[in-house]
Amino acid sequence: MKKAVRKRPVTELFDLPAELVPGVPKLTLSGGSEVLIENHGGLKSYSRDCIEVRGRDIVMQIRGEDLELAAMTKADIVVRGIIVAVELC
Repeated sequence: MKKAVRKRPVTELFDLPAELVPGVPKLTLSGGSEVLIENHGGLKSYSRDCIEVRGRDIVMQIRGEDLELAAMTKADIVVRGIIVAVELC
């Protein structure tokens, strides 16, 4: 019986940071009032208390109060407000 071979990501093989892989989302939380999401895949849903953003293989959920899209480009999204939680689904 053949043994299953686990394929390792290139970043793991060469001990590189994951953000060097094209298309991998990167989240930067600044205090409790701003989240920068780089390499997003677009908005999934938007409300004043929950913003869902698509990533490569995940959905990023930002929950809080008075949330707003401060900026959005093809590559980046900035969410501002009172951020209570960031969840990867």
